[in-house]
Amino acid sequence: MENKKFVFYANQSVENIFKDLSTSTEGLSDAEVKRRFDIYGPNQIQETTITWIEVLKNQIKNPFFLIFIVIAAIYFFTYQYTECIILIFIMLINITIGFYQEYRSNQAMILLKSYLQETIIVSRNNKNERVTINTLVPGDIIQLKAGDIIPADCRFIATENCIVDESMLTGESMPVKKEHILSDTKITELYNAYTIGYAGTIITDGNATAVVFATGSLTMFGNIALLTTRTITQSALVKGTMQLAQIILGLVVFSLIIIVIINLLFNHQAFSSLHFLLFAGALAITAVPSALPIVITFCLTQGAMVLHKHKMIIKRLSVIEDLGSIEVFCTDKTGTLTENVLSVKNIYSTNEPHTLLYAACTETILLHSLKDIHNGFDQAIIKALTTDQVKMLDDYTLIKELPFTYERHRAITLVQKNGTYILITKGSFEYVIPQCTYLHQQERAIMYEWVKENELCGNRVLAVAVKIIKDVNLPDDIIRKYDTAYDTLGLISFADPLKSTAASAIKKAQSLGVQIKVLSGDSVYVCFTIAEQLGLENNIDNVVLGSDFEKLSEEQKMFFVYNRTIFARVTPEQKYQIIAYLQRKYAVGYIGDGINDAPALKIAHVGIAVRDAADVAREAAEIIMLQKSLLNILLGIEEGRKIIINTLKYIKITISSNVGHFYSLAFSSLLINYLPMLPLQLLFLDLVTDFPLIAISTDAVTKNELQKPLSYSMKDISFVTFLFGLVSSPFDFMIFSFFKLHPAVLQTNWFISSALTQLVLIFSLRTQQPFWRAHHPSLALLGFCCIAAIVVIMLPFTSLGQTFFSFVRPSMHDMKIISGIVLAYFLTTETVKVLYYHTYTKKL
Repeated sequence: MENKKFVFYANQSVENIFKDLSTSTEGLSDAEVKRRFDIYGPNQIQETTITWIEVLKNQIKNPFFLIFIVIAAIYFFTYQYTECIILIFIMLINITIGFYQEYRSNQAMILLKSYLQETIIVSRNNKNERVTINTLVPGDIIQLKAGDIIPADCRFIATENCIVDESMLTGESMPVKKEHILSDTKITELYNAYTIGYAGTIITDGNATAVVFATGSLTMFGNIALLTTRTITQSALVKGTMQLAQIILGLVVFSLIIIVIINLLFNHQAFSSLHFLLFAGALAITAVPSALPIVITFCLTQGAMVLHKHKMIIKRLSVIEDLGSIEVFCTDKTGTLTENVLSVKNIYSTNEPHTLLYAACTETILLHSLKDIHNGFDQAIIKALTTDQVKMLDDYTLIKELPFTYERHRAITLVQKNGTYILITKGSFEYVIPQCTYLHQQERAIMYEWVKENELCGNRVLAVAVKIIKDVNLPDDIIRKYDTAYDTLGLISFADPLKSTAASAIKKAQSLGVQIKVLSGDSVYVCFTIAEQLGLENNIDNVVLGSDFEKLSEEQKMFFVYNRTIFARVTPEQKYQIIAYLQRKYAVGYIGDGINDAPALKIAHVGIAVRDAADVAREAAEIIMLQKSLLNILLGIEEGRKIIINTLKYIKITISSNVGHFYSLAFSSLLINYLPMLPLQLLFLDLVTDFPLIAISTDAVTKNELQKPLSYSMKDISFVTFLFGLVSSPFDFMIFSFFKLHPAVLQTNWFISSALTQLVLIFSLRTQQPFWRAHHPSLALLGFCCIAAIVVIMLPFTSLGQTFFSFVRPSMHDMKIISGIVLAYFLTTETVKVLYYHTYTKKL
């Protein structure tokens, strides 16, 4: 939209804007909304979608497959048509599986994102209704409150202390106060037009009503950036494994060059027929972990869908790895440890009915249907009111309201009843009582004791102070002028029971080695009572109060952050500090839902927000919880660890077997004047041994593997893979020594033994424990391995194997030798594995 259009809406009266947009305070009709939607389209900036063609291109551009194409071309131009067809077949299988997994991954992310559609209250058909923001059209009248991300460019038509953060648009850190009334001076700077709300900016305080005048790509932000696009980053695991695979590829190519040169100089007979060059190409294919991207994508996609079952929606696949790495999780108390289903327990007041009525005088209750109330305090108060008291609420008219903020620590509401103005403030006792200057010291002491007694029972206390205003001519800043010296004070305590899953969540955290730290805005007594019930704390003196934390030196803060579990009455800024200190030592997760939680959510390794959190909190978080539950989060952490563990299994198994057999086959060619295995046999060997590993993501994981946060390095993984690769070489040469006199016999028996040793390696390296003590493999993994083993053993006995792959029928004596070598290999691998991990564990 042209800048002059923005200037027009910024400087025109509300009446002129309504006329220009053909709308009114009653809102648009459904028919008119549909007509305008057809003209302007959805209120969204078109995201870059990944088409199936781009997914296919990604598979073809994979460097592993480019090697396949080069070698296939060599086979074709040297008239090795059978090998060329087989290689193309293998390529097609890999590309098809890879395409399916990546496409499925993209579709899964689209499905998950569909659960995250934002909604807003809009006036249509002369009533308020909640709609998804992508259905907004110019002329819609929208309601905005603190924590909302403004969904479209709009002109404010009513404001109440409306403060907007426009830093994402202007770069200025200071928020801007917005008004709906025009001043005498025309605007000079477009972005700071005080009557305009820009799409993507954030309401940080107050509330407002606005009329939409630009949506989607026509907004000021529309031609600058995407509102919902996020940078898709690869995890450290994916990056590290791909780098490792490329290093191995480089070593393979280098080794092949050396071997070709040696054969050229000293083994002319083997090299002259060009078969060795084709053999070298096949060797390169067997050494490269071509299924690596497929397996990782499969594991992560499967993990994303499992997390969805735990009511967790992820915004990027790589966050699953971050989730599994969490060592400390910071959580609030309400809704995660407790149900957040409040009920009025006790009331301290000389006039209990009026205390409840005044507490019920909120914008949420007075302006909305009772069935649309979701705030825990409001729900509890409504339930505590009698039928007559609910009817009495009709006598109260809302004039203004300032919602709760961490700067005020309380909400302020101005209502009118029968011509009398009533100012009501509600919040924590320690922040409301200073406004009640009339109270005697003795009465304050009695109230303190009442509050302490209720909070030690785990009840939350809401203080309600009231002031009657009798002035006839009230100023515009009435709240600011009269917000002091309240007349009466009442106290309401609310019971908030523990979640049924809270105790299980704490036990799960202990079993996973995850520290739980509670960062709460509630009082010391409430936090301690809940923590004591869950076994998190048994000494109230260990609870850190936010105001005390603020006074500490940096060294003292770090000490308390590392050595204390419960933090009470902490502000969002203090939560940010605590997480920042923890991150110096640990991988940290954090759950938050308020507007001021956004910085902490962004700085945490994994930020989690609930579905009904403030817009800015949901935007900052990497994971959205459809149901707030600490147990579900911990189950998600466990799932993340399972995925990483199984992915690492695949990396160790496939690279170990590939590297070992590559060097065995390559260097054996220096000792004989024929190829130790035909190219076609090598290609099929690669296919049949990669097939079962696709099921590795379904494998079970032991409690021991899950009981501590995962730490791994590609250096250690590289050492393990090359160590076990070297273990296989002596057994390969044993096969060579037994069968080298007959080329076809050696090629057949080496094929069988190579395949079987790679299959048994799966059952050895899938666990760090001795195989007889290990948990059972998954049925899918076991089944795929059995199918592969049967194919490998039976193929040389068939006419297909003998004609197409040039196998010969093995004798029973040959099979006994192969069985003995495979068994010896398995036992040796087990011995090396146990010794290695025993030494590695002692080192740690």
